[in-house]
Amino acid sequence: MHLRNHRIVEQTHTVLDGLGHEVVGLQLAMERKLAAIGDPEISWCSETAETGFFRAILGKRRDAFVVSHRRFREYHFVVFCQAHGTALHVAAIVLVSPTMRNDLRRAVRLDAEPGARFEVGGELDAFDELECRGFLAVARLALRHAIRELTNDDLEEDAELRLGSGHTE
Repeated sequence: MHLRNHRIVEQTHTVLDGLGHEVVGLQLAMERKLAAIGDPEISWCSETAETGFFRAILGKRRDAFVVSHRRFREYHFVVFCQAHGTALHVAAIVLVSPTMRNDLRRAVRLDAEPGARFEVGGELDAFDELECRGFLAVARLALRHAIRELTNDDLEEDAELRLGSGHTE
């Protein structure tokens, strides 16, 4: 994956104390969660990311876990993990790489707002945007689940917080 061909549109970082040895474990936990979710349009793989050919030759590259969607090929949810001694730095990045086909769709769109016509994602209608955001939310869910699995956090406690622990019937 050539990072210079992509634009970062969103990123989050977290450091997990005492888990510097779990780089592969995090990726495997994400794979298990994505497989359990079972969306046939979402795929994932491990890739090597680099910022340029000469820098890659000099060793400036990172292993990445990439989650993609069949319909939204411009968007990639990428997770980079790097051990810093006993700490594990986890960076989750949403990358966008505009394609010629979607550039043309954006250019001929009649109902686009002024100034928004050529923005990436400008070719998506409301339902496409919901699906794209859903794909990214599923990828974030897999990452959160993997982190909770590695840190042995109670998964049921998190579900209770999402549903609202103060709910009464």
